[in-house]
Parts: sequence; structure tokens; C-alpha cells
Amino acid sequence: MITLNQPIIQLPIKVKRPEIELLLCCTRTHIDSETAERINTILQQNIDWTLLIKIATYHGTIPLLYQSLNTTVKEAIPKTVLTQLQNRYHANASRNLFLSHELVKILKLFAANKIPAIPFKGLVLAASVYGNLAIRQFSDLDILVRQQDIAKAQELLIAQKYQLEADYYGWQHNFVHSQKPEIVVDLHTELTPLSYFPFKLPDFETLWQRSRSLSLNGESIVDLSFDDLLIILAVQIARAVNEGRESLVQICDLAELLRIQQTLDWEELLQKVNNLELKRPFFISLLIVNTLLNTPLPDQLKQALQQQIQIDPTIVIYAVRMQKQLFTEVKTPRFIKLFFQHLMIDGPLSRMPVRVYLVWQFLSFTTRLVITNSNQADREVFPLPSGLSFLYYLIRPIRLVSRYITNSTYR
Repeated sequence: MITLNQPIIQLPIKVKRPEIELLLCCTRTHIDSETAERINTILQQNIDWTLLIKIATYHGTIPLLYQSLNTTVKEAIPKTVLTQLQNRYHANASRNLFLSHELVKILKLFAANKIPAIPFKGLVLAASVYGNLAIRQFSDLDILVRQQDIAKAQELLIAQKYQLEADYYGWQHNFVHSQKPEIVVDLHTELTPLSYFPFKLPDFETLWQRSRSLSLNGESIVDLSFDDLLIILAVQIARAVNEGRESLVQICDLAELLRIQQTLDWEELLQKVNNLELKRPFFISLLIVNTLLNTPLPDQLKQALQQQIQIDPTIVIYAVRMQKQLFTEVKTPRFIKLFFQHLMIDGPLSRMPVRVYLVWQFLSFTTRLVITNSNQADREVFPLPSGLSFLYYLIRPIRLVSRYITNSTYR
């Protein structure tokens, strides 16, 4: 059963610009009467269309924006704006169709060489979740393979005139076609970088066994099961917020999947989340989707989320952080990023009020970083005998303050 279209909690964040509120209303495939009425109300204001298109471009939501405006309030949109959006929509559709043929070609090549492969993210989401290749923007083709197959898969791509551009700590390998640079392939052996985001998703063999088939351009390809996909999308949203790379299109993906999959076994899904120890990132993303896009949640998910919020203030803290960061271009200081990464990974469960918890964790993190955690650099600058090692607790904050002052002087 799906609940009424109401957010679970009211976060202390308000959308200040009509362009952003309009975009949030339009980033969905189904516009209900309440949302349509709100769109009409927003359009009574002075809309900066250039700004709206700029924001939608950054977040990869131009196709959704165009479709919603064209089907809901077409006559209220300036013709030049609608034409620009239409042209972008069709250009994206052509690009996606071209890339879909390339993806099928690569998957056939891997299969012929006995390399199991699971495509995921942008293009596959367009087909499986949105049901329309034109509606989802993406930058590359993402394919998951087993660790033991990565070397062979790379050889096959290189033989197809792809060049290795980057290797991200062994979990992701970025290839660009030497003759068609618009084709970018990311080979993955993991779905998340465990070295700095230690929330492990199901392994390849498990995903493969639970996978289903999907028709793409008349060809059958492997696709993730819907419950695995829902968990993966949620964790990827939390990871993006954790890294300061908030993306509205990722949030739309999860919202759309929740909309079309109303008959999943939610109790079984929650058990998988618990077994994988993914409750924090999973519930962070559910709260973000629910509060930002007013996405209704099934009763089981809503109840579980409400219970988890009571014992994990980090969920609300991260949802607030996302809404603050999503539409701002202000860069977050590295120290603050480190603090929020600490919260995501190491923040303890607590029934403290959110504000009290935030202050407590910030003081605890600062104390440990500035005072307690002396490092090798401290010991090299001020070598002390073991009997005086307690002095490093004083030396470290002095060094950090000195370094900050020095860096500020030469900016």
C-alpha cells in the first residue's frame, strides 16, 4: 500500500527560487493534479528561463523538464524556450539510441568471449525504469564484470579501438573510443569504491543469479533485479551526498523506481538491507526522495524509516545537507567534508535530538582530528623521546593552526 503524497518529516529547508521549485515539480514522469496546479502557480512568477535550463542541464534533467512542461503547461511556456528544450530532448534521444547500439555490441562481444557482464545506470535505467530511451540523460556506459574477467574485458575493448583513460583505484576503469570520443565506457569490478565508502553492495555472483532479462533495441540483455536495483540506487545517492556530488537525476531515478514498483516484497527488501548493513545510506536516500520530491513510500518502508530516524540522527542530518548543497555552487571546505564522511561511516546511533547530536559529533571529530590524532608529520617535525610523546597532543593543534595561517597568507 502506498501512502498519501506527504513527506514523512518537514526538513528546515525552503526552496527560495521559483526556477528550482519548478524543476522539482517537473522532474518526474507522472504529474498528478496537485503538482500540475503547483506548476501553474509557479509560472505566474517571473521565471528566469536561462537559469532554469542551466540548472536542469547540470543535473541531467532536461528531458524530464521538457516532457513535463510540454504535456502539462505547453501554452504557458515561451515558444523559444520550448523549442530549445525540444531540440535538446531530441538530441538526447538520438544520442541515447546510438549508444544503446554500442552497448549491445559490447555485451555481445563479452558474451562471445564468455565474460558475464551486467550493464547498469543511465542507459539501462532509461529502458527499464523510465521505459523511454529519450527521457534519461547520462554520460557513459557502465558495465559490471567479475574481477577475474577485467583484464580480458580491457583487452577486448582495446581491440575495438577504445583507450584506457583512467583507473580509479582498481574498482572502475574508464575507456574512451579513439575514433568516437563521445563513447565512454566505465568497466566496474565493484559498484562502490570500498576504499573510502565502505558500504558493500551485493557481489557480482549474487547480482547475476538474481538478474532478469531486459529488451533493448530488440535484443535481450541482462538487467538487475528490481530489489537489487532499488538498494543500489539508494546507496549511490547517499554516496554522492557523502562526496559532495549531489545529483537530482539520481534522486529522480529512485523516485521513479518506487513509483512503478509498488508490489515488491518490502519486508524481504528491508531484510536484505539489514543483512548487508546498508541501513544508514538506504534510509538517508529514502528520506531525501520523500522530502525533496514528495515521493510516496510504501507503508513498510515509511514505518521502517520513521523508526530508524528515531535512533540515527545522521539520516536527517544528511537529508538537510543534501538539500542545502543540491542547488548551490559554493564549495564545501575539506574539513567539513571529512566531518560528514565521519558521520556517514562512524557516526554512532543515538536518540539525541538532531542538533545536540550534530554538535556532539562535531566536537568529538574536531578533538580527535586536531588534538588526539598525532601523525607521522608531527613526529618528523618534532622528534620526541617516547617518554614525552604526550606533548604531541599540544604540538598537533599548533602545527595545524600554523599551516592554516601560512596557506591563508599566500592566497
